[in-house]
Amino acid sequence: MKTSVNFDHVDPKFREHLLLNDRERISKIYRDCWVNYPQVVAIRAGVRAIYEMPPKTQAQCMLICGRPGMGKTSLFKKIESDMESLRKRHIDSYGCIAFSLSPDPNLHGFEDSISEALGVPIGKIRTGLVPEAFCRLAHLRRMRLVLIDEVHNLLNAGRIDQRKNLAFLRALSSPPMSLSIIAFGVDDALHAISSDEQLERRFQLCDLPPWKENESFRSFLAAYERALPLKKPSELGKQENVRYLLGATGGITDAIVKRITRGAVWAIVEGKEAIDHYCLEKAAEIPPYLDCFDDET
Repeated sequence: MKTSVNFDHVDPKFREHLLLNDRERISKIYRDCWVNYPQVVAIRAGVRAIYEMPPKTQAQCMLICGRPGMGKTSLFKKIESDMESLRKRHIDSYGCIAFSLSPDPNLHGFEDSISEALGVPIGKIRTGLVPEAFCRLAHLRRMRLVLIDEVHNLLNAGRIDQRKNLAFLRALSSPPMSLSIIAFGVDDALHAISSDEQLERRFQLCDLPPWKENESFRSFLAAYERALPLKKPSELGKQENVRYLLGATGGITDAIVKRITRGAVWAIVEGKEAIDHYCLEKAAEIPPYLDCFDDET
């Protein structure tokens, strides 16, 4: 009598990956994978709320900041995708542009970034003034949001350029445009924005702190585990695994994800099919490419 294999530990939309060979499953494990957890759900909902607000004289803005590796750029791309989905679903939806701030920011860099995002030149930015061409285009496209990644790069500019850049951001979020700025950056981003008191008051601060041992982190681990095509449950949320991951990574999302994905690959390479403590320890190293075994003598 055959015993049915239970794959309830894998999310239904990923279970077909379990039918692939080992090399193909490893490729799936290494793919970029978005996992929702309470903090990012709240931030995405907050951006949607700002998007849906009636126009305000001084636009409501948001600053999402945290240490490097906490997933800010992934969240930036996810919110950009959220806005694009809204635009496709609703004919009368509002517009949005997204770009990353240059490591050496100045007003000319803003011109280039916004022009590239829009697909057309916007004209020359003057201190504290928005080009008329940009105003007209923003009105035609019913623009509501400006998403800016790497906003901490504002601090790389000299003092005069910093003031010009902040004056431009203030102008974007003031009449006649009144665009809501959703900015992303490392912790220093707060210093960049707070150097302009008028601008700072318009920003709601959202922090992405390093993970701690709590239910939110266990929820994140459980969700990530359900996306992995392993044939046995790993139970990453067990206390010993939680404490090991936090101790080995300092609670930084990028380092945690690397430990989990590499641990999953080691679980396949070692024939375990589940991430145990041994696999998490081995995950400090990059697992070998399977073809290397074919050439061994």
